[in-house]
Order: sequence, then C-alpha cells, then structure tokens
Amino acid sequence: MPDFDDPSRCYADVCAAPTSPLFESAIAFFTLTSIITGPGSALFGLVAGVVARTLPLTAGQRWRALGALCIASAAGILFFCLPGPELRARIIDAEVRGCESPAQAADVATAKWEKRIAEVTWSPPRKDWKNDVARMLQADPGVVLDVYVTQSRDIYENRKPWNNGTRYARPWQERNESQRFFARSAGTSCEAYLATGRQLYLPSSVGTTAWPPDLLPNYLGLQVLGAVPGEYRGFVEE
Repeated sequence: MPDFDDPSRCYADVCAAPTSPLFESAIAFFTLTSIITGPGSALFGLVAGVVARTLPLTAGQRWRALGALCIASAAGILFFCLPGPELRARIIDAEVRGCESPAQAADVATAKWEKRIAEVTWSPPRKDWKNDVARMLQADPGVVLDVYVTQSRDIYENRKPWNNGTRYARPWQERNESQRFFARSAGTSCEAYLATGRQLYLPSSVGTTAWPPDLLPNYLGLQVLGAVPGEYRGFVEE
C-alpha cells in the first residue's frame, strides 16, 4: 500500500505534498481565524488539513486547493465582520391612559437611586445629586404618562459599504402592553395628553454620562414620547 505520508515518493504520478508545511499551514490559518470566529473555525481548519493530506492530488493541486479555501474563508470572515443593521427608531401605536406630575415620579426615582448607590460602592455619585432634582424638575417641565401600546414598528439603518445609510422598516409587531414615558410636547397639563386618543408616537432619549443622570427623563428612567418626525413618516404609511 502506498505510503502517502512519505514526501519523497510518488505513486501513479500522484506525489504526496510535504506533509508538515501543508498540514501546518492549514492549521495555522484556521487557528488564527479562530481567534476571531471561535472554535468552529479551528475545527474546520483541522478537518481541512486532514483532507488536504489524504486526497489523491498532486502537490500543486493540494496547494491550490488550500489557497482557494483560505481565500474563501477570509472572504466569509470579512463578510460576517461587516456591521449589521442598526435600530434607529421605534414607532408605537399607542393611547395615553394615565398621567401624573414628574415630581411624584421623582420621589420614587430618588428612592431607587439611593438603593442603587448603596450597592455600587466603587463609583461615587455626582456631588449634590439629590439637591439637583428640584433644578431638573424646573428646567424640564412636562408630565409622566401611562401609555397602552397596541403595536410597534422598528426602523433600521443599513451599515454595509454598499447600502450604508439606507433605512427600512420591519413589519408591525403586536405589543398590547403598558409603558411609561416622559412627555413635554403639550406642556404640563394632563388633560391635554389624555384627550389625544390613539396615535402614533416615536419615543426617544438623550444620553448623559452623569451618575445619577442630570437630565430629568433619564433620572426618571423614561424615554421621551413625541410625534413621529418627518424623516420617519414614510414608514408609517407603508
């Protein structure tokens, strides 16, 4: 029986490729990519190396096959490393069913932040954060709404080189759940919000690095409920 592990011998014009370089190249390549792609790639590299050793191919054919496999694998890795779509907005179909003053919600929020600060001993809270609550309430007048969400629709933005910046909407999803939001669009009168009926809204938020937050909606742990802006109106009518 021919000994194909002997790189110095040929049988029926089929020469065994140098075992060590070919086998080790396959293992090295896919082991390297496994750092990015995980153990599955390492296992695939091991199988590819064994197959490359055992197939009745010439040395040149084996190297070409290995090269093609490496190129295909690299292309696949590159493709899966490309960023996927990013959620840009969520339109909700909802009805306001309850309303209260932010001052009431702030008391509950303060109790939660006190508990959180007591648990997080490695990061001190910002100075005078409790005394800052009054300032936030005065600087950002509004209301806290209890809203019943019937359905929602997510808007995504593509980020791959060939479609970067394009947006699309996923189908409406049934929600049938209650959520709370901060709102300022109609002032501080609860009656104005309770009279709106069922409408389409777009919740949003603004980030802050302060801890606890120095923005009222963030301090309350709520998104801001607002009208659907013009850039997203087209997705409502699809």
